[in-house]
Amino acid sequence: MLRVVGVDPRDDVAFGRWYAVTTDVLRDLRPEDDQPPLAEQRVAALAGLPERRPSELVELVLAVDPADRPVGAGRLELPVRDNTHVAYVELHVPAAQRRRGTGTALLDALSARGRAAGRTLLMTELDESPALAGRSPGRAFLTAAGLECALEEVRRDLALPADQDRLAQLEARCAPLARDYELLTWHDRCPDELLDDRAELGRAMSTDVPLGDLDWQEETWDAARVREREQLLAEQGRTCVVGAAVHRPSGALVAFTELVGRPAAPRQVQQWETLVRAEHRGRRLGTLVKVVALRRLMQVLPGARSVATGNAATNTHMIAVNEALGFVPNGTVTQWQRPL
Repeated sequence: MLRVVGVDPRDDVAFGRWYAVTTDVLRDLRPEDDQPPLAEQRVAALAGLPERRPSELVELVLAVDPADRPVGAGRLELPVRDNTHVAYVELHVPAAQRRRGTGTALLDALSARGRAAGRTLLMTELDESPALAGRSPGRAFLTAAGLECALEEVRRDLALPADQDRLAQLEARCAPLARDYELLTWHDRCPDELLDDRAELGRAMSTDVPLGDLDWQEETWDAARVREREQLLAEQGRTCVVGAAVHRPSGALVAFTELVGRPAAPRQVQQWETLVRAEHRGRRLGTLVKVVALRRLMQVLPGARSVATGNAATNTHMIAVNEALGFVPNGTVTQWQRPL
């Protein structure tokens, strides 16, 4: 009989089994992508233990068959500072194990843990390659399980090194509209004098971007949470390159973008958050912070060969920015939810 058991990330063998399943599934879905190293994933799981007093609690589970062979894996994330109505889950079932009840068993087990923690909404994410966009087995499973697609994003990739002529032309075209702003970059650690503003941008990021029908509420950010996030990335062996804009008259940090990579394996980089405060839009700051961030990235991670990002399908402005930089579509990423 199929069993779903908890995984202690401090247990080498148990975590290794969990990691092997998740990596196999992710590699099958996106063979061109670099997969997170075991140590990086383990640090994230350890950081979610209650004793770390994290912003998100993390629980791991493994589905095993009667012979104790792993046939599926799951992850539960419980926000602590905000959105405490949400239980966010990840499900990983190898292709050979599908249509045998494994996904349902994992979903039921994680849902029960979420309800026990007082959560009322289940959320998950579905990544679909271009060949399966809109018709993947994962989409069929989530629909049958009663979840609804609340937000559709399109993944786009940029080949690196970036075209320097393209960057220079974009910068020259946009700079005259942004004379009241200073562009700057840093990596890994936000300057102390900008820390409170960076926290405020984190709060704004949670609600100022298109969310579709997703029931995601404003996040609570402060300087300590920014530093917590930076510390986690450092422990994972990752680096975060930031491009930003400061409004000269007020001295406020009003726009930023993040590129996250692995110095030990720099080939593939993830574009994380990008935001321009609403009152400072229309001055091409989104393009300009991305231009300076890409230049800094090539200094910090010269071995990087691609950047992957995602934008809500309705976010026409940011899509236009990314396409101007040379990003091209590469499948979809959708957010799903249902009441618990």
